[in-house]
Amino acid sequence: MQTNMNTDISLKRIISILVVIITLSLSSCGGAKIHSKKYIGTPSNTVWFEEDEYHSDFNSTLVKKDGKDYKILLLADIQVDKENKKGKKHAFGLIDKLVAATNPDFIVSLGDNTQGYHSDIMAKKLSNHIAKFNIPWAVVLGNHDSEGRRGRPWFGNHYEASKNSLFKYGPSNIHGVGNFTVQLKDENGDIIYSFVMFDSNTYREYEGGEGYDFIHRDQINWYEWQIKGISAAQYGEFNPEENKVVPSICFFHIPLLEFDDAAKAVKNGDINAANVIGENKEGVASAKLNSGLFDVMKRLKSTTHVYCGHDHINNMSVDWQGIKLSYGLKTGRTSYHDEGMQGGTLVTIKADKSNKVKSTAKVEMEHIYIINQVE
Repeated sequence: MQTNMNTDISLKRIISILVVIITLSLSSCGGAKIHSKKYIGTPSNTVWFEEDEYHSDFNSTLVKKDGKDYKILLLADIQVDKENKKGKKHAFGLIDKLVAATNPDFIVSLGDNTQGYHSDIMAKKLSNHIAKFNIPWAVVLGNHDSEGRRGRPWFGNHYEASKNSLFKYGPSNIHGVGNFTVQLKDENGDIIYSFVMFDSNTYREYEGGEGYDFIHRDQINWYEWQIKGISAAQYGEFNPEENKVVPSICFFHIPLLEFDDAAKAVKNGDINAANVIGENKEGVASAKLNSGLFDVMKRLKSTTHVYCGHDHINNMSVDWQGIKLSYGLKTGRTSYHDEGMQGGTLVTIKADKSNKVKSTAKVEMEHIYIINQVE
């Protein structure tokens, strides 16, 4: 009887020791793996302070040929997912058709490029697919991009290193991964437009619970510094009253609260429907707090257009207080979608026959629908 009891105690001790060893192994090896730079990613070495002097070589440059339109193809909410092979195939087929139909000079994806636990694998596949066109391209990050096994910095590292990509991680001492600007110049080297990319971040806790995050004040200060610096580089000073400001287009994932204000104005009949492109089939899923970016845009008088994704069955484009607020058309069937609202969005900066720099350069937008043509 005593022998059996001793045996039971010994077995329990052995099991307890094994449990401790396994637990420590998982926490040390697995934890180290998950928390390693390989999995989290490496923050950018770039830092930014408001008192820094602006240099134009901070930003990548694209060139618009004189007398030619400049075309930007927008993709939105591709959400490539390893668990949805049909969705990936459909999305890549859509992208192929869109590129063939529009022959763009620049491709921009408006966030939620990937989703799921294996987003890192899908980010590599997406990058390889877009890179094959040999067209400059960039992404902004959405709320779903970094929800898998890799940290947000990893995606910044990956997209920055991808072939033909103009993505930059951006300053590591402000919120977000992927705050950067691309300059569009003419053949004489004059800056025609600047394209400002923001990370609209992911989620945050509010008093009433979790909600979407917003573009933070440090990002807004960086944006103002960029706008003033780029304009001074072109005109010798920033002076919107004398038309010495380079026009800009902003791209990010989560729409501003002003998208909802504009949609309500359309619904209430305060905006002529003839001046509205597209429609909203769902509410505007913005942050619960207005961080003031739109007011700064108005004050600086540079940003003419804002393009977002995020709301899959909204594709409204409307002028709101002097700035055109637009959704990009969803590219792919992954997640909820409307079969009649599939494709991409073409933004065209029209040719100026005089070849002079003008802050009033005409910009046109068109949704390119690819419906039931890709399986």
